[in-house]
Amino acid sequence: MASSLKTLLDIVNDEIGFDRAASYIGSTDANVRTLVSIAQKSAKILRDLNLQKLVRQSVIALDTATVDLSMDPSGRISWVPLPSDFYAYTFDTIYQDGRIDPAQLPTPAPTWAYLISRAGPQSLRVRLRELKDRLYVFSPDATQNINFEYISKNPITVVSGRPSPSASVTSETFTTDNDTWDCDDTLFINEVIWRYQKVKSLGDWQSSYQDRNDYQNIFRARDGGATTLYPPNAWPYPAEPYTNLWVQN
Repeated sequence: MASSLKTLLDIVNDEIGFDRAASYIGSTDANVRTLVSIAQKSAKILRDLNLQKLVRQSVIALDTATVDLSMDPSGRISWVPLPSDFYAYTFDTIYQDGRIDPAQLPTPAPTWAYLISRAGPQSLRVRLRELKDRLYVFSPDATQNINFEYISKNPITVVSGRPSPSASVTSETFTTDNDTWDCDDTLFINEVIWRYQKVKSLGDWQSSYQDRNDYQNIFRARDGGATTLYPPNAWPYPAEPYTNLWVQN
């Protein structure tokens, strides 16, 4: 929907019965500063819903990996930088080119330690760990790429003027009143309203909180869609459902 912070907070003020502010970012009014602070907090909280508009695709060439001898003196562990806006990995989406089996991220710490203790490279499943803001790969194939989905940490587009620049710059926080919230407007407005009402002891914030929960549940169902439930350890891919065709006593 990409509404500006000014538009969104004007609606918040309309709904709680306050006058609209001439500006929000940089205001010296204590109530407006509180409203802006809650808006900044709400933007960061809502990105944890793994909204589809924040999903990004990353392709990392393993020939750019840097060997890290501090992790393994044998030189079998290398690292590649994560995307600059990386916030969280989308589970079960990481694959290496040329393989039908998913790579393992995160590799359990005991498995990682076992691989390091072994002599020589390993050529089984691709193993990775996210450590120190880097993606570590055990015995990487420099001829291949790693592909995965992730959640961007930046739900806001920075708008420095009018018209907005053609090259979008995203951010974790609002920097001006013109910056836009790139996800659902109502989701954001509801979040700000109940939090502001609670902080300022205004009206029935519990009802606003319930309204927020009701809409958030509906929105998340629509945004994420229905997923198939698979039994645990169904690797590398789940089998078709099966049951015996006879009765067991």
